[in-house]
Amino acid sequence: MLVLKFIESMVQWSVIMKGIADVKGFLCGTGRGGIKKTEKPVDRDDVLVIVSETSATVAAVFTKNDIKAAPVKLSMEVVSSQDRVFGIVANSGNANACTGEQGFKDAEKMVKMCENLTGKKHFLVASTGVIGEPFVDRVEKGIEGAVKTLGAKSSSEAAAAIMTTDTFPKVAFFDGGGFSIGGIAKGAGMIDPAMATMLSFITTDVDIEKGLLQKILREVTDETFNAITVDGDMSTNDTVFILANGMSGIKIDESNCEIFVTGLKEVMGSLAYQIVKDGEGATKVARIIVEGALTKEEARKIARKIALSPLVKTAVFGCDPNWGRIIAAAGSACVGIDEGKLRLKIGDFLLFDGKRADYCEDDIYNYMKTSDEIVINLHIGRGNKSFEYLTCDLTCDYVRINAEYRT
Repeated sequence: MLVLKFIESMVQWSVIMKGIADVKGFLCGTGRGGIKKTEKPVDRDDVLVIVSETSATVAAVFTKNDIKAAPVKLSMEVVSSQDRVFGIVANSGNANACTGEQGFKDAEKMVKMCENLTGKKHFLVASTGVIGEPFVDRVEKGIEGAVKTLGAKSSSEAAAAIMTTDTFPKVAFFDGGGFSIGGIAKGAGMIDPAMATMLSFITTDVDIEKGLLQKILREVTDETFNAITVDGDMSTNDTVFILANGMSGIKIDESNCEIFVTGLKEVMGSLAYQIVKDGEGATKVARIIVEGALTKEEARKIARKIALSPLVKTAVFGCDPNWGRIIAAAGSACVGIDEGKLRLKIGDFLLFDGKRADYCEDDIYNYMKTSDEIVINLHIGRGNKSFEYLTCDLTCDYVRINAEYRT
């Protein structure tokens, strides 16, 4: 089972953490366009440009939502037609979703600006923010500023430029085997991916063929970004890009890809955990582990039902060991589990073993009250397969944040 790592040292955005900007041959720049105009001005950069010094192999996964934003549609075309690209341009503050033909033209304009200003082609594009509002010319100012600062911005600054309701930039890094992998992500709400989660950009200096890179990215996404939820809402803009420029001189193929897969899991696993940790209004992470399933997909289906349950998530917020909600959510997966074979633990405390167990509720309450991470382990007694899902508690602040999102 994948062990997700999280570094809780991001007290201030200025804290330097390694990520995409620390991979050989990749440059990051950020600019301020003032894209989101609200009563509460966003006082930070809102455009990010990432450029590779040499062309890079590209792979990507995109939202499965039927309603796809203009940058998703354009980037899907680029990825399908090009094996290699030079960079990424992204903005926060406006999703450029449900904006029709003009929105697609605006996404193309962002790409063309980057190509003209850098002299490199091709670029991918991503956007995040409010859905359904016309895109704005202010992004041009942001792109110009970002290109001017290429190579001068840290990974944390790059991650901060794509934040919306995030409270901290999400950054991760792997170094080993003669190569490195860096990543950033954004996301705190509208998190229930069916491919990735919101936006995540990954860079690596390995030399790898596109088909293999795409295969690995999909497999690792399935165990990381596709195994988290905050609120059960899938975005129109979910995108993960990975660029591999080969500048380490390390060639990755089927015979030696294990260490690369390990590194990518570490980076994407860390980013996924950070997103859940930063869930809108969240105070706790809940780690849902389902064991004893006939298949991995069966375990995933049950874990997902538990992770999505508003009743389970509010119980976690209230530090209430209400095991009945968990058992009911597991049963709603409708896979044929037997109540008499179920064994449920919260932390190290056994609550249900075919029937209510003998436990002290105060002890479990204290565990949940004093822990930032709550482990819920359900063994269903059918086989030997397992799956782990991450979610967070559902709090009063989640309602407040989303009620005020456009103001």
